[in-house]
Amino acid sequence: MSKKNEHDLENQENWDYEHLETREPVKAPRVVVSVAFRRQDFEKVSEYAEHLGKKVSEFIREAALEKAVGRASVTFDVFGGAGSLWFGNNFPNTTQVHTLAIERETRESVITSG
Repeated sequence: MSKKNEHDLENQENWDYEHLETREPVKAPRVVVSVAFRRQDFEKVSEYAEHLGKKVSEFIREAALEKAVGRASVTFDVFGGAGSLWFGNNFPNTTQVHTLAIERETRESVITSG
């Protein structure tokens, strides 16, 4: 495309608002694979995905990518909320924890570090 054509397309005065075209977005190409699980193993995977609030396919895809790129994650529960820690190939020498102090309904103060 020439610079003049590109400039004409970018100029709002040349836009035809009466004959708009709607198009579907172009998705990146994907590959679908089939993975066999023993029933017991699938139930474990499914329950854990549900615990994290994820679809099974989403959980499996993320777990496979984590393994492929050498990244590990740790998921934990704190007072009913979930959180995750992500590590690359090198585990950090120090760990920083950022928390919010929340007062429980019983008026007990929550001790935080960070």
